[in-house]
Amino acid sequence: MQSGLGAALRKLRERRTLSIRELGRLADIDHAYIYRLEQGEKTNPSPELIATSLSPLKANPRDAAMVKWLVEHSDAWEDLVEYCLDDPNVTVEEFSMAAGVRHRGTARPTPSVLIERVRRALSAGNE
Repeated sequence: MQSGLGAALRKLRERRTLSIRELGRLADIDHAYIYRLEQGEKTNPSPELIATSLSPLKANPRDAAMVKWLVEHSDAWEDLVEYCLDDPNVTVEEFSMAAGVRHRGTARPTPSVLIERVRRALSAGNE
């Protein structure tokens, strides 16, 4: 099962149109390890390894901050991770709050609904 961290790394790698082998070569990281991270088989990379992999991915500061947050919270919902990486208007704070929401039962709001709820909660807190 893929992790939120794996989804983020795959999304950023595909955005740069790099294969896993190309990223491994550019970051000087074993491509098999990158594959395992993306697949969720490995979930606790070192901060140094993440920093090394973010450089060839050319992640902007917001996306890099999300990936670094995911190192400690790799179980984040993959759909939410991908949605937030695709929408540059979602802040790291909104993302981390939405990713921390726990749902009862099997029903889960869509990522866009979840982000909207977080934004409403943040604006209500500022009033």
